[in-house]
This record gives sequence, C-alpha cells and structure tokens, in this order.
Amino acid sequence: MSVTMERTQPPSAVRRAAPWVAGAWTLAFGALSGLALLGRAPDPWVPDAASPLGGLDGTQMSWVIAMLALLVLVVGGAAVKTRTPRTTRATGWFLIVVGLVVAAVVSDVRALMFLGYLPQVLLATVGLGPGAGKLEWGLFVDSGAALGHAVGGLAMVVAGVSLLARATPGGRLDWGRWARWGRPAVAVAVVVPLLYAATRIAWTVGIPLGISREMLDELGEGRWAGFGLGTFAVVGAILTWGLVARWGEVFWRWVPRVGGRPVPVAMALVPGILVASAVTSAGISFWRMAIADDLWTVPGATSDWGAWAPEMLWPLWGVALAVACLAYLGRRTDGVELLAKSRKTLG
Repeated sequence: MSVTMERTQPPSAVRRAAPWVAGAWTLAFGALSGLALLGRAPDPWVPDAASPLGGLDGTQMSWVIAMLALLVLVVGGAAVKTRTPRTTRATGWFLIVVGLVVAAVVSDVRALMFLGYLPQVLLATVGLGPGAGKLEWGLFVDSGAALGHAVGGLAMVVAGVSLLARATPGGRLDWGRWARWGRPAVAVAVVVPLLYAATRIAWTVGIPLGISREMLDELGEGRWAGFGLGTFAVVGAILTWGLVARWGEVFWRWVPRVGGRPVPVAMALVPGILVASAVTSAGISFWRMAIADDLWTVPGATSDWGAWAPEMLWPLWGVALAVACLAYLGRRTDGVELLAKSRKTLG
C-alpha cells in the first residue's frame, strides 16, 4: 500500500522540492521587483513584443511580479497557520492558478529560446558552431529569467497539487482518469513540432518552404540556428512518443547499468511538463503579436507564413504535451495500484 500511495502522487522528490523552488522564485523575483520599484535596481523583466504581456513596460511588470509574489507569501503563510482541509484545498487551488499565470503568461517565448538554443550556446562558449564569437549575453540572461518564471510557476502548481492531495480523503489524487487521453494527446504533441521542424530543416538545405527566396538568402548562416531548433523539435517529438511506448516505461536492456529497469516517472514528467509550459507560453506570445499586429517583428514579411504560422499551433502542442504527461503519470501509477491490489487478492 505504501508503494501505491507514493507512486500515485507526483514523484516524491519533485513534491519535496516544489515548495522550496516556488519560495525561491517568490523571494528572488519579489525582491528584485521591489528594488526596481524603489529605483535601486533595473526591472527584472525586459519588455518584449514576443510576450503575452508585451504591451506592458518594465515598471508595470515589476508591479505585476511584486504583487504575485506578495500574494503567494501571504496566502502561503496563512495556510501554514490554519491547516484545515478547507483552507488547504483553497490554498492549493490558489497556488495552481497563480503558478499557471506565472509559467504561461509572465514567462514568454524567451523560455523556449533558452531551452532551444542552449546546445548551440554551450558549443559557442568553446568556439564551436555558428554562434561562436556572436553570443549576446544580455539576451541569454533575459531568456534565463523567462525560464526561471516557467520553473517557479510550475513549482507552485506542483505545490498546489500536493496540497489538494493532502486535503483529499486518503491523501491521494486519482491520476488514472487521464490515461485514456494518452494516445490522442501524444499524436498531436508529435505532429505539431514536426510541422515546425519541417520548415527549419527545409531552409537549411536551401528550400524556401513557407518563405520567399529573398528571405532565405537574408537568413544566411542564421539557417543553422533554425536547423538546431528544428532538430530540437524532432528530438522532442521522439521523446514525446516515448510517453506511450514501451521504452518510455522500461529502459532498453542494452543501456548500461539501468537496462531493463523501470524508467523513473519524474524523468519523463519533469522535462515534459517544463517544455509544455514553455511551448504554451511561446504560442500565446505569437497569438498576442498577431492580434496586436506585431508580427512584423518576426524576421521576414507577414506573407512569409513559414516564419510564424507553425508557432500559432504551439498552444495546442503545449496543452497536448501536458495532457500526454498526465496520461503517462496516470497509466504508470494506475498500473502500480492494480498490481498491488492483485497481489493483495492473491495473498
């Protein structure tokens, strides 16, 4: 029974770390925003058209972040003093809502840029690849901050889910209900990034898919950056397929040391949910630009649909990937619970 209880919840290490990560976000960005509002530090959020809140300036965003951080501190402190099931449940839902706002709205396309360009940045630091000698560390810091918002927001969500479980009879949530949505969600979460990858890889080999020949020539060596992002999307699609494949549950036997052992749920769940958040936020950013008529900020003309149309599907990709991850969690934990029940019956 103890095994079932442990596996039916989000991985224990993640649950233990979530409140600390959420607290770190609250204190760090709350303090930075407060100092910025007092004129003692620059605003921790740099305005960018490619953001769900791109219409706000740095000072306005400092107010938004400071207020969110203050609310999390106040509500979290109140919940510690009053631990009734009703208060615990209300706090859990509050953290989930605020966490989703931070991860998908305060964060933006720069979080996905950080993840997508990280391999190329690492190569550039040692003088390799198309980015060698061309790194703009200011952009790297801004994208790192956006990723920090994504991580902090998701930590709040996990902390909120843990509180909901604590307030539920039996101390656990039923994730098995998500299992039936696994295959359709994975299908969507595989197809959408492959559509994006097709355009970037085509540009690399000289095919102007979705763009004009003039734009393709203007990209120059920038096509290799797109190739890196396209490759990243292909790898992500393959790993997403693993959420419904046997090798996503058990390591291949030829893998040294861990071959034949179960894949830790957190190994699939944590990066999957993080990418889902970053992709959703980036997709919302492109929709905001389209509605605000800011697509001109994307390289190329608005007629070059290959530069922006695949990104309009990213919210669908992000939601599908999140559902696929929850279905994976439900299938893995539901299987463990059924096994425990059958053993109890046979015993």
